[in-house]
Amino acid sequence: MGSDEVVGLDSAALAARTILESSGETYRAEDTALRMCAAYGLEDAQVMAFPTGFTLSATTREGQLTRVFRVTERSMRLDRIDGVNTISRLAASGQLPAAQAHRQLLALRQDPPRPWQLSALYYALAAAFFTVMFGGGLLEFGLSFLTGFLVQALQTPLVRRGVPGQLRAFVLGFAAALASLALASLGSIWQLPVGQEALITGVIMPLLPGLAMTNAIRDTIRGDLVSGLARGAEALISAVLLSAGVAAALWLRGMIWTA
Repeated sequence: MGSDEVVGLDSAALAARTILESSGETYRAEDTALRMCAAYGLEDAQVMAFPTGFTLSATTREGQLTRVFRVTERSMRLDRIDGVNTISRLAASGQLPAAQAHRQLLALRQDPPRPWQLSALYYALAAAFFTVMFGGGLLEFGLSFLTGFLVQALQTPLVRRGVPGQLRAFVLGFAAALASLALASLGSIWQLPVGQEALITGVIMPLLPGLAMTNAIRDTIRGDLVSGLARGAEALISAVLLSAGVAAALWLRGMIWTA
């Protein structure tokens, strides 16, 4: 029985860790861990989660056990969050033993990300429709689709090389604005009026940290002030660096024209 409780604690900790690494809310990670601990007979479970790590402690027949994890990498994997929610619900209803839940969580974490071509397609479609929403026409729709595909294709190797998210925001903002300005210049050469503002705005919209800001507001409203401030600061820095990248591209274009 004791070993089952240890496996249950490890499963609850792994579930919370997966949620945090997938950009899930801190309250969701805490609630999931507590529900799984209760399902596997762990008493006096206490958890404290932050965007960068968490501590989980519970009483078992082997004594007081604690699990501490540091969350160093976060990515937007809503599919993994959904998978963890499914596993935790089965565990809470008594349909999933601790060992099986642990195996399913490990398999979920090893699930490879979607192909970069598919991510680039989704990004390109989002950028194209954002461009139309900001006043672009059919020409801007096509140019935004092309630029968005290239920007997402650039983001994939940056993520694989472990480039920090804030630095990626600057690089991608610069690349998105520079590519948009280049396409707008080509359009003017061919006497095709291109809405430069709508094109740039539409391409960078999917890069804005909307999910991080939403989670920051939600955590703050729920009373998780440390998590809310941390996520809010992260989102603000990313947005500022994204804007700085766009400004750098506009400055470079101005320098080239004046030269």
